[in-house]
Amino acid sequence: MSESGTTSILSITFPDKLWLGAVGRKYPYYQFIIRSFIPIKQDPFVGNALITISGKNPMSLIDKIKEHPSLKSFFLMEESPTQITINTQTKDNYLLNCIIKNSIIINFPIEITKGIAEFVINGTRDNIDKFIDELNDKGIHVEIKSIGNYTDEKLEQILTSRQYFIYNRAKEEGYYNNPRDLTLTELAEKLDLAKSSLSSMLQRIHNRLLGQQR
Repeated sequence: MSESGTTSILSITFPDKLWLGAVGRKYPYYQFIIRSFIPIKQDPFVGNALITISGKNPMSLIDKIKEHPSLKSFFLMEESPTQITINTQTKDNYLLNCIIKNSIIINFPIEITKGIAEFVINGTRDNIDKFIDELNDKGIHVEIKSIGNYTDEKLEQILTSRQYFIYNRAKEEGYYNNPRDLTLTELAEKLDLAKSSLSSMLQRIHNRLLGQQR
């Protein structure tokens, strides 16, 4: 019998050894969007990507990107005062190998802010678990935002009443939309909670949901 698939939303912090991580954190006011990419099997793997950078004078980032040791090639595709589109090939011993090894399907576009990317991925429950574990083993921080789909009846069985309320409120406010309708800080304000408390509570909720699908 074939194993059923599921959709998950993960927040993945790119390491500084990838230019999207290093440059993204150094210049936090720019938004990076991966429009598409294909892996090229080399040693190490190379990601061939089409990326849009938005912000004030994004051309000022070009030299910083080219200086990063992970960059293999660079082509400027489109240019305007507030947005550029580039084609890059990036050496990647981290994400690409884990994606390919675990047969993970990526939904595009991927938004990256301050070096943190929000991935919507598809795969079997087992493969997604392995993908997360392998990224953690490589020292890459992964935060589970959403895993799978549940009926209200099932959620009430899995979660405490407080967790059920928080999870449903987050969904209603659009926190799990892609892209999100509001930030964690904004959701915390609506719920009259500290940001750190809400973050911990959501992580416990996600861990419970994750445990139910193993």
